[in-house]
Amino acid sequence: MTKDNVTIIEIGTSKITGVVASRGVNGTFNIITKQVVDYEGYYEGEFVVQDRLGLAFDVLFSQIRSMYKNKISKIFVGVPAEFSNVICTSAVYNFNSIHIIKNKDLTYLFDNVEERIKDNDVEVISVTPISYVLDDGRKVYDPIGNKASKIGADISVVTVDKDFISFLNKLFTKYDIEQVEYLSEPLCESLFILSPEDRERTCVVINVGALTTDISFVRGNGIIFMTSFSLGGEHITKDLSEAFDLSFDDAFHLKKKIVMSLEGGEEYNYEFTSASKALISVPQDIANEVVAYRLEIIANAINECIKLYSNDNVKYFPVYLTGAGITKIKGGKDFVASCLDRHVNYGVPPIPTMDKPEYASMCGLLNSALK
Repeated sequence: MTKDNVTIIEIGTSKITGVVASRGVNGTFNIITKQVVDYEGYYEGEFVVQDRLGLAFDVLFSQIRSMYKNKISKIFVGVPAEFSNVICTSAVYNFNSIHIIKNKDLTYLFDNVEERIKDNDVEVISVTPISYVLDDGRKVYDPIGNKASKIGADISVVTVDKDFISFLNKLFTKYDIEQVEYLSEPLCESLFILSPEDRERTCVVINVGALTTDISFVRGNGIIFMTSFSLGGEHITKDLSEAFDLSFDDAFHLKKKIVMSLEGGEEYNYEFTSASKALISVPQDIANEVVAYRLEIIANAINECIKLYSNDNVKYFPVYLTGAGITKIKGGKDFVASCLDRHVNYGVPPIPTMDKPEYASMCGLLNSALK
């Protein structure tokens, strides 16, 4: 791997994505190769068919190396929310005299927190500040250059079970990779799609994937609460498949036709060509009802997860929707927003050519790796 290129692995709920890229002009990415492999995914914090995960990585690295001939000695691997945990804690550093705060002071603060939390069962993959408090009581988000005799910090720590990391490390040894660095996928995504100004207040990031929905409360540079549940876009596809006796692939094609805002009568149909080249026609109103039923279930689950964090002021927190599970359904975001009774924004990478919510996790991992 050349000095300016990084390789990231995104472990999705139905696909594994590998990207080799470098930093482009104006903060963009120069994608050298992007490869995607379908696999059985994970569900309720476990890989559905763990023994076959290695085969998926075999295909992925073979595809990457067919397009990128340089040696890949290091990879960055995104850890999904279902395999990680957030701990919020606080720390204080006394300087004993008036002191100009420097980066090394914050590093000392974070290192002490990491030493305090890590144990034999978990690996710490990120230690990030939520906010700082100076000795005069002022809350700041960037204390560098301020004068103080002490500094306090609220800190977010993301941990991962060591068994998860050991399992993946064993898989990666066969690809002649010398170093693996694990990144928190929800944290990288949130820090990339939300501006520093947005993060001075609490924001809610909802990533709906194929089988799982992740919810992160973000403030400052840290996640203050994170949870997930096993419902996603493929459950909508399954509902359509069962409702109209379609193959999963045909139901997926039908889902792409759905427009939630349409209110046609019984004479209106969605029409598409099946995998066997047959013309399929299904009633528009019934198909929309099937999708609405599942979206309401997902929205209710989101509301229950939000209540786990706080019932106070939640309606005032900006909400951002990412992932492909709902955002690729026309009108899906607005339907869920009506169920949640709050405004919902798309969470998109700030890159003109990749400003789609389904790219939020991948771009967030790339941005963190390149830093």
